[in-house]
Amino acid sequence: KGDPRRRTPYEICTEDYLGGETGSNTNWWNPRFGGPLLSVLDEFIDLNWHTDRLTHFTDQGKKEEHPLYRTVETGVGSSAEITVGATRLIRRRGSPERRLVIRNHLDCDGDMRLIVLFNGKEDGGSQLASKFLSDLEDYHYAHGPLRGAVFDANLSFLPRESGASEKIVLPTEVEARISRHVTGFIEQIPRLELRGMSSNRGVILSGPPGTGKTLLVRSIIESAEMASVICVSPDMITQGTIGRIYKMARRLSPSLVILEDIDSAGGLHRKIADHPILGEVLQALDGIADNAGVFTLATTNYLENIDDALRDRPGRFERIITIPVPDLETRKRLIKRLSSEYGIGDWLDVCWLAGATDGYTGDWLRNLMQTSLLIALQDGREDIGVSDVEDALADIESNRMVAYKSTPELPRPMLTRGAQESYA
Repeated sequence: KGDPRRRTPYEICTEDYLGGETGSNTNWWNPRFGGPLLSVLDEFIDLNWHTDRLTHFTDQGKKEEHPLYRTVETGVGSSAEITVGATRLIRRRGSPERRLVIRNHLDCDGDMRLIVLFNGKEDGGSQLASKFLSDLEDYHYAHGPLRGAVFDANLSFLPRESGASEKIVLPTEVEARISRHVTGFIEQIPRLELRGMSSNRGVILSGPPGTGKTLLVRSIIESAEMASVICVSPDMITQGTIGRIYKMARRLSPSLVILEDIDSAGGLHRKIADHPILGEVLQALDGIADNAGVFTLATTNYLENIDDALRDRPGRFERIITIPVPDLETRKRLIKRLSSEYGIGDWLDVCWLAGATDGYTGDWLRNLMQTSLLIALQDGREDIGVSDVEDALADIESNRMVAYKSTPELPRPMLTRGAQESYA
């Protein structure tokens, strides 16, 4: 009679704990982001709060059950259990009268929703709940799984170590430019910020396919040990992707954003009507938001498809570093490296092979070694010989000649006089 409404067990639990009718603030995230964020929820709570109770209510708050858990990826080869259905009753350490109820569950569309309940009549209750949510996100960016990790635009974690640093061979002058404008710059970001100087930069790696741009990017990722790395390939880009990625990169700085093959999908050029992402890229690189500590590394096979507003503008891309087809000396170094990898002995005349492979990219030199090994294995031998390399060279040259020829057309069918008469 004294209670004008029939309260559910959930309402009894939360209202009695908070001391009155409740108000709430809410945030939600897609599972890719929400999973890593919720993996630090209990760790964050333990800093300043004490958990009095952990439970879970279902059936619109009518039933109390055990919390629901899910395993989420928190790195390459690592995972954590998070609650996807739970209610936490927490009180502030040192101020036990300050209380909150933290409820999280999955929406019907799979989003992870976090609801912070407070005493609706308590002064500052809403501000306390809002601060809890914002501080949780701050803590996640500062200490969560994304900090210092390598991941793609879909928030799938990628390994930092790939062995690329041991395989990459570049012309000496290109190595020097990479050291000065990429790896050396990333190393100096903390010192630049201490001096109040700009600590963001963009560099484009340009060159023909197969010259080693992807391998170089992987090598740079290995060397940037302290940076969070976000890799973005063309197939991952939809409207809003670029803005979302740079928002994360700013909060994870020092960070490295990799834009792979930015010439894809017709190129980033204003001449292409209604280009879906050019405006987003321009805004992200040189908009109102500060990109302090964010380094952008883009790759392209076709520099001419990149708008001048991107490729020739300090504050967006300050440098374009060309990765050329290997010259004679670079081919010698590559062949020595590949010879060791494929178990080829000292019998190989490196100077001869380097001279015979003018115009070969690193990919073609590796293909040469693979073809040589295949020929040897098909002949019943485990080791590559001179004739195998010669045969592989001839095979590749023949293939590359075909690659630049037009496909022949079938001749038009013509009926002979005899065939015409027979048909009649």
